[in-house]
Amino acid sequence: MAELVTRNLFRYPVRSGDRNAVFRSRFLLSRVTQSRLKRKTCTALQILSTDPKDIENAATIVIKGGIVAYPTDTVYGLGCDPMNSRAVRRVMAVKGKRKKPLPILVAPPAVADRIAVMDRRAKALTMRFWPGPLTLVVKPRVRFPNSLTLGRRTIAVRCPNDEVALRLIERCGGLLTGTSANETGRPPCTSAKMVLRHLGDRIDAVIDGGRSPRRLGSTIVRIDRHRVMIVRKGPIRNEQLKRALSGTIEPRERRQLRAVL
Repeated sequence: MAELVTRNLFRYPVRSGDRNAVFRSRFLLSRVTQSRLKRKTCTALQILSTDPKDIENAATIVIKGGIVAYPTDTVYGLGCDPMNSRAVRRVMAVKGKRKKPLPILVAPPAVADRIAVMDRRAKALTMRFWPGPLTLVVKPRVRFPNSLTLGRRTIAVRCPNDEVALRLIERCGGLLTGTSANETGRPPCTSAKMVLRHLGDRIDAVIDGGRSPRRLGSTIVRIDRHRVMIVRKGPIRNEQLKRALSGTIEPRERRQLRAVL
């Protein structure tokens, strides 16, 4: 291709040392290369169903370092292997100007104990709201790539209440990134059609699970040593969190809980 482009550009007489012609050749070559890569990416995109065989295909893509968009109990998510730094960087590139770490989805819920510090408060919340739209920000037990944590000493963990998502996560070994399928600053995708329209040329596959049951992301709760704090409001409300925690915390912590939640 490079030879063809150069030959066409220099078909007409060009002065020796004409830098503009060289620049034109490089520019055209770059545009042609980008176009071919884009067509190749679009052609490789797989639209998968929720059948077990397609779920296996999606898991294989993730295990090999790919990105899959998939339905959850909130909005569509972008999934990759959270231990694969290269795959995580690809997800970050798809998201754009994201400055927050990527959350991790687990299945079954017990997997959270293997990767994160789940104290009595965290376990009380997971017993009440998992699987469901609750993300917990806690300390990790294992080391994740810096491209996922962005240097922070915490990770965000959730177990979704969606059969397709749970099956996919389990086939991927119990862990999958769970950031919403959208560019940072834009509304999250709530259908496979929306994913294809906005992200189709940058991911490897999408599982079509119909429309999302919600247009709102999960409630995010941070659990520190001495406090529990809502980082992002969502489907699970303050009073629900307080009731779930009421039997697991000391009176001193209860006062702090009232002040924070």
